[in-house]
Amino acid sequence: MQLKYFTWAISATLCVTVAPRLPAQKPAPTPIPGYIRFWNMLPAATGKFDLRKIGTASTAATLSSNATPYRASNYMALTPGRYRLGVYKASDDKSPLKVFDVNLMPNVFFTVLISPGRIDLVDDTVDPKATSGTAIVRNFFPDVTVTVSSGSHVLASALPYGQSYAATALPLTRSLLTISGHLPSGTPVQASIETDFKPSKRATVLIIPDSYGRFRPRVTVDGKDI
Repeated sequence: MQLKYFTWAISATLCVTVAPRLPAQKPAPTPIPGYIRFWNMLPAATGKFDLRKIGTASTAATLSSNATPYRASNYMALTPGRYRLGVYKASDDKSPLKVFDVNLMPNVFFTVLISPGRIDLVDDTVDPKATSGTAIVRNFFPDVTVTVSSGSHVLASALPYGQSYAATALPLTRSLLTISGHLPSGTPVQASIETDFKPSKRATVLIIPDSYGRFRPRVTVDGKDI
C-alpha cells in the first residue's frame, strides 16, 4: 500500500510540474485619439455657444459649453469613431445652428469655427510629408482691414473683417510676423508676433480683440496636441 501511494504521489507531482502555463493576458491597447476644438470668433452681442454630440446622453453630450466671444479652445481628445456634432446657442437645447457628421480617425485634427456669417468644420491635420510651413491668417477684428508680413514679404494684403487667407511655402523655422491696419477711428495699429513652424508645420494667426477690445493678435499651433 505504501508503494502504491508513493508512486501515485510522484505521478501527481509530475503532472503539476509539466502542466503548461497559460500566457498572461495583456491589457487592450489604448486607442489613439482624434482631436476636435471649438472656436467662437463672433462679438459679444451674438451670445455664447455650445458644441454638443447629438444623440448622446445629456451627461456626456456637451464637448464645449458657453464658448465666449473670441474664445479659441484647446484640442479635445476623443475616441475615434463617427460623431454627429451640433453647434447650439447656449440657451437652446433643441435647435442646432449647424450639424456636422464627422468620421474621426486617430491623429486627425478638426476645428469647429464660428465666424461672421458662417459655421465651418476645418480640417487642421498636418501633412506629414510637408516640407514647408503654412500660416492661416483669420481676421476677426470688426471693421478693421489688416496686412500681414514676414520681414519684407507680404503674406496677406488688405484682408477684410471675416476673411481668411492661407500663406504657404514658409520656412520651418521661427518667424516674426507683423500685423498692421487702421481702427475704425483711423488710428493706425500694429503688432508683431512670433510663429514657430517647427512643432507642426502649420499655425493660425488670429486677429481678434482682447478682453478690453484692444488690437492683440494671437497665434495658435494647428494639428498638434500640445
